[in-house]
Amino acid sequence: MADLVRSETLGWDPFRNFFTGANALGGIDVTRNADGGFTVEIPVAGFKPDQIDVTLEDNVLTVTGKSEKRQFTRSLLLPEHIDAENIEARVEHGLLTLGLHAHPKAQPKKIAVRYNEG
Repeated sequence: MADLVRSETLGWDPFRNFFTGANALGGIDVTRNADGGFTVEIPVAGFKPDQIDVTLEDNVLTVTGKSEKRQFTRSLLLPEHIDAENIEARVEHGLLTLGLHAHPKAQPKKIAVRYNEG
């Protein structure tokens, strides 16, 4: 998170197209993975897993938490290279972790060359 704050201070935000909303960075930590995807961590202390909804619509991932006493909503505009079919979400120790994986890259296919004699 310190790198995000530092880059905003310098006037350049590498995730400017990744977040939406006026207070989008509030409490969200984003790490780029080796596969080109991201790990997103959102604090959800006090919320049970059944009080948290994660939805995806039009490339916008929305996380909503609602209990008797409070509620929150965070929305992330996903980069186009994220595989929407393989998003993972888990809650552990008051932290929601989202695994946003890049689309698998197409592997080159080797085509056998045959030779016809005659």
